[in-house]
Amino acid sequence: MKKIVFLFFALLFTQLSFGQSEIKAMFYNLLDFSSAPPTNRAEILNSILSTYHPDLFMVCEVESQNDAQKILNESFLYTSEEIAQSPFLFNSSGASLIHQLVYYNSEKFTLKYTDQIETNVRSINHYSFVLNTNYKIELEVFVAHFKASIGSENERLFEAQQFVDYIQNFPEEANILLAGDFNMYSSSEPGYQVLLNGTNAFNMIDPIDESGDWNNNVSFAGIHTQSTRISNEEFEGFGAGGGLDDRFDIMLISEVMSSKANTISYVEDSYKAWGNNSNCYNNNINNSDCDGEFGLELRELLYQMSDHLPVVMNLAISDEFLSKPSYNIANSVTFISGNIVSQNLNLKFSPELLFSRSKIYNILGQEVFNFTVSNTNESIDTSTLSSGLYYLKIEQLPTTQKFYVSH
Repeated sequence: MKKIVFLFFALLFTQLSFGQSEIKAMFYNLLDFSSAPPTNRAEILNSILSTYHPDLFMVCEVESQNDAQKILNESFLYTSEEIAQSPFLFNSSGASLIHQLVYYNSEKFTLKYTDQIETNVRSINHYSFVLNTNYKIELEVFVAHFKASIGSENERLFEAQQFVDYIQNFPEEANILLAGDFNMYSSSEPGYQVLLNGTNAFNMIDPIDESGDWNNNVSFAGIHTQSTRISNEEFEGFGAGGGLDDRFDIMLISEVMSSKANTISYVEDSYKAWGNNSNCYNNNINNSDCDGEFGLELRELLYQMSDHLPVVMNLAISDEFLSKPSYNIANSVTFISGNIVSQNLNLKFSPELLFSRSKIYNILGQEVFNFTVSNTNESIDTSTLSSGLYYLKIEQLPTTQKFYVSH
């Protein structure tokens, strides 16, 4: 009888848990990457990311395409998962020299398209993803960096209104994630209230629902993300000092994502200011008095990396991720005429790769050409490409192929 009862509950547990997956989301202000010291911050970032393993890594304050590529090449060495970088979008608003972008696990996400929302300071970037699941769940990701400083509330309100206007006609069931450095000091700030309540069809919500005056308020010590440093003298004046006393870095979700019945839902108690043990008010994040769940080794890395802490949360997915077939790369793609080309890149594909999406990138990580494999033999016109090194990326393959254009 006991055996039958055990089997019943085991089967029940299996049925309840079947089809459930999770994704990990992280937002991080990288502080003038990469001109701010120290010089090994790509390596430091690799160590920080290894403590969380984000599937969706949203960032701001990246200075150039080269810096974005440096992060992709050097800050994901901790994982064997296939990490992709979104296209580098220059901030088209204002004259900002710092930019937002996203890195993502391409085994779990497919990036459909990108867009930008014009504002008065920095553009808000839009990344439209499809999850690689049976039901192709969609997730709309926005990354923002609002105007800084006390006295700029009206500028932040304007930026928030542009976001709200953009999503105004999205369906009420849309899965929307807005992450960024909001630079807001209180939940009563008009820009924050517009972000939460500005649309007619649905609301955006704060997953942890922490209302109040966040700035310089010990009651919110557990969610403060800025500043990790009492002083910036050690860092050549880069970043802000003052110790941990502001909640600038925030992630919001559309209201539908608060329901466990939704295709994507917030995992209760998973939202954290990564590295904040709730006992570091107005202090350096690496101070020995700030010990707890997050140990000194991680907090020292966070102190060196940026004047901000990352924020993280887990999202439950109502469907299982599809496994990608593995291929023998040596036999699946062949450079028919070698990998040094002039007018045409001639490729031979194995039949398993038919209808695969393929992209060509330059050394800056910019996509310069894309195509779908429609025949086992393909000829790509390279006459318009500048001489230099390029990378061929086939969706199903775990690595890129190098080739050279020589005119």
